Amino acid sequence: MASWIEIDRVRKDPAAFKPLAKRLLKDPSFERSEFADDFLENIINWKRDELTTRQGEILLELRDKAEIHYEFKGLSIPILIDKCFANRFDLDAGDRQRIQRLRESGKRYVTGGQMGWFKRICKQLNEMESYM
Repeated sequence: MASWIEIDRVRKDPAAFKPLAKRLLKDPSFERSEFADDFLENIINWKRDELTTRQGEILLELRDKAEIHYEFKGLSIPILIDKCFANRFDLDAGDRQRIQRLRESGKRYVTGGQMGWFKRICKQLNEMESYM
């Protein structure tokens, strides 16, 4: 999650927020919504020198969701994916499908948008300590 200092810095700098929006819009691994596509297009074509605080916050939230993680606090994401897949039958149907889709996609990482449910599943399967 972005700090207010970072949000304020980015929202006041068109040389920072326009390229960031362009990069996110072109990122093929980032699963965006229709709202996100429209929002990013709007930011790329923004005519003013500043975004609102809320626009800066949304832009950085989208950046965080698109971020790719290969490890979390020293734990290897590919290894965690394999371990969760091996124990997938201890999960409910929805979480089992998430892990199967992740494993079958061949991706050896999770995005910031996936990190929340991935950590929850790892903790449930005791592959990650509860305090992490």
